[in-house]
Amino acid sequence: MSDIIKIGVLGAGRGQSMIQYASKAENAKLVAICDYSDFQIERVKNKLNDDSITYYTSFDEFLDHDMDAVVLANFATEHAPFAIKCLEKGLNVISEVLPCQTMKEAVELCEAVEKSGKIYAYAENYCYMPATYEMKKLYKAGAVGEFEYGEGEYMHNCESIWDLITFGEESHWRNNMYATFYCTHSIGPLIHITGLRPVSVTGFEMPFNARMARMGAKAGNAAVEMITLENGAIVKSLHGVGCSKDSIWYSVYGSDGRMESAREDAKNGDFGRVYLNNPDNFSVKSYEPVGEYDDIAKEFGHGNSDFYTMYHAVEAIKGNPDADYIDVCEALDMFLPGLLGYRSILNGGIPVAIPNFRNKEEREAFRNDTACTDPKVAGDMLIPSYSKGNPEIPQEIYDGHKKTWKPRAQAQNKQLKLLVFPKDKEIPALPEGYTIRTYQGEEDIPHWIRICNNGLVRYGADNSSFTNCMENIDVYTDCFFICNEENLPVATITAVRKYPDTGKGLVHMVSVADSERGKGLGTALCAIAEKHFFDNGVEIATLTTDDHRIPACKSYLKAGWVPVNHDTDMVLRWTRVMERFGIKELQMYTEECEKDVLLTNEKV
Repeated sequence: MSDIIKIGVLGAGRGQSMIQYASKAENAKLVAICDYSDFQIERVKNKLNDDSITYYTSFDEFLDHDMDAVVLANFATEHAPFAIKCLEKGLNVISEVLPCQTMKEAVELCEAVEKSGKIYAYAENYCYMPATYEMKKLYKAGAVGEFEYGEGEYMHNCESIWDLITFGEESHWRNNMYATFYCTHSIGPLIHITGLRPVSVTGFEMPFNARMARMGAKAGNAAVEMITLENGAIVKSLHGVGCSKDSIWYSVYGSDGRMESAREDAKNGDFGRVYLNNPDNFSVKSYEPVGEYDDIAKEFGHGNSDFYTMYHAVEAIKGNPDADYIDVCEALDMFLPGLLGYRSILNGGIPVAIPNFRNKEEREAFRNDTACTDPKVAGDMLIPSYSKGNPEIPQEIYDGHKKTWKPRAQAQNKQLKLLVFPKDKEIPALPEGYTIRTYQGEEDIPHWIRICNNGLVRYGADNSSFTNCMENIDVYTDCFFICNEENLPVATITAVRKYPDTGKGLVHMVSVADSERGKGLGTALCAIAEKHFFDNGVEIATLTTDDHRIPACKSYLKAGWVPVNHDTDMVLRWTRVMERFGIKELQMYTEECEKDVLLTNEKV
C-alpha cells in the first residue's frame, strides 16, 4: 500500500472533520466527496476551493473513483449496506457511528469484512479523546489492576441543533431511533480501554418528555444499559439526546485503584483531564495528557479525537501494525449492548445475552433478524421507537424545523462581511401608518422571535434566545423595530455602538417578517442603523450576513455598504452576488477598511 492513502468521503455534513483530515494529513489525500444534496456539495466545494477533488451526487459513480478507502459519514442507519458495497468493491472502510441498524446487517457486515480482507475501521472518536485514550494506556500498563466496574456518560441536549441534523424530516433516523440506539459514545471508550467483551445487558428507558416532543423525536429522552463483561465486571452506560444538560464522563474501577475523566461542571479540563487514584499514591494524581500529534490535532473537533480517529484508521490501512483502530467485532461489542438493551426494555427489563460475533456459529442465529424502527428494513419485525408506543407529534413541529435548518446551516460557513462609513442619512419614507421605535421591554421579545424565525433563530426559540443574542448590548437604545399600522413590530435591527467596547459599530440580528417583504423595510432598517451610528460618533460599522439572504444582501448594497475580502472564497461568493443582482462593479475592502479588489461583472 502507498504511503499516501487516497480517500473519498461520503457525507459532506458530518464528514467535514474527515474531509479536513484527508485534505491536510501527510498520510492521506482527499480525492472525492459524495453527497446526495447539491446544497451540501456546494458548501464544501466553496470551502475547499480545490480543483483536484471530484464531487459526486451518485454513490455508484463515486465508488468507481480511483481511491483506496471510503469514509462513511452518511446516515447512521445506512452505514452497514454502504460499507458492504465498498468492501465488495475492494475498498477499505472507515465507518462513522453506528456500525449497523439490525442484527442481520451485523452478520452481513462481518462476512463482508472477512471475505474482502480489507480494513474496516470504526470511527468511535470518544475512544480517542485525551482522557479516555490516556485511561486506555494506564489500564494496559496495569495502573488500576483488573477492571471491576465502570461508567460512561454521553448526555447531549440536542434541542438547539435538531433542525440542523434532521432537516425537518419526520422520517429521519434520529426522529425514529429508540433511546438505547445511539450508545457507542458512552459504551465504546470502556470497551476500548479494557479490551473486554460484553456478554449480557439489561436496558432502561427514560420517559418521553416535552423536549423530545418539541424536537419531533419519538423516543424516551435517555437510556441506561447495565452491561456484564466476560470477566464478570459491570459497566453502566448513560446516554441521551433529550436531557436538560450535557455530560461527557468516564470512570474505571480496577482491583488496584480508580481513574476517571474530569466532569464538565468541575471546569477542570473536562474530558481532557485524568484523575488517577491507586494504593501506591495516597493523593490523587491529576493531569491533562498530551498526545503525540496534538499540535496538529488541536484544529480538529471533539477534543482532538477526530484527528486521532482518522490517523489510526489510515495507518491501519497502510499496514502499520501499531495502528490502534477499532475493527468490526470490537465495533459490534460497543453497539450490540444498545441494540439488545432495547429488546430487554421491550421484554420487561430482563437481561439479554450478547452474542460474540467472532464466532460464526453464534452470529448465524441472527442472519434473518431485521428488527428495527425503519419499516423499509424491518418488514414484519418492525418495533416502536418508544416502548410504550410512538407518541403523536404535530406536523407543525417538522414544518418549523424544515423552515429553519438550511438558513442556519449556511450561516455556519464564514459569513459575508460588509462595512459602511456612516453618514447623516435620511430614512426613506415608510408605508403609510408604519412607525419606528426602540425596544420597550420583555413584551417585545415574542415579536422579535416571530420576526427572526426565518433561520436567524432556531425553531422553538424562547426568551433565552433573545437574552443570549443580546448579551452585553444596550437593547433599550440599540435595538429598533418597525411597526405596522396596527403597531405590531414587523421588522428589527440592532445597531450596536460599541461591540465589544471597540468604538466601532456592529449591525446585529436584522430581519423583516416574511409577510412584509417587498415594502422597502430592509433599506429603511439600514438607514436607521447608519443614522444611529452617525449620531453617536461611530466612524466605521460592520455586519455579517449569508449568501442565501438575497433580499438582505440587496438592501445592504443598495444602502451603500461595501463587501470585505476577509476569506479565500469571498471574491467568488461576491462575484455570484453581483451576477444575481446584475451589478457591474463592486469595490471590495480589506478588514483594515482600505480598498482592495475591484470586482467587475462582464455579463452586464
